[in-house]
Amino acid sequence: MRKLYDEELFYEEERSAAEYAYALAVRLREVGQTDEARKYARACLGLAERLPSASLDHVVSGRQSVGGVPLPDHFHDGVVRSRLADLLAD
Repeated sequence: MRKLYDEELFYEEERSAAEYAYALAVRLREVGQTDEARKYARACLGLAERLPSASLDHVVSGRQSVGGVPLPDHFHDGVVRSRLADLLAD
C-alpha cells in the first residue's frame, strides 16, 4: 500500500492518496507501529483538508475499502480528524 500511496502522490491524485494514507494509518495502528501510523494520519489529514467538500458529491467515498480497510461513507477532513484522533493528538 505504501507504494500505491507514493504513486498517487506522484500523479497528484490527492483523494486516492488520502484514502491510501488513511488505510495505512489504520493498519499501522492495528499492528502497533504508532509512529508510522501518525505519519500517515497527518498526511491523510493534510490531503483531506485540500479536497473539495462543498457538496455531498465531493465527500461520498467512491470505494468501500482500501487494502482491506473500510473507508468512511463520507470522506472529508472532519471524519479523518474524528477517526484518527488518537494518532493526530500531539
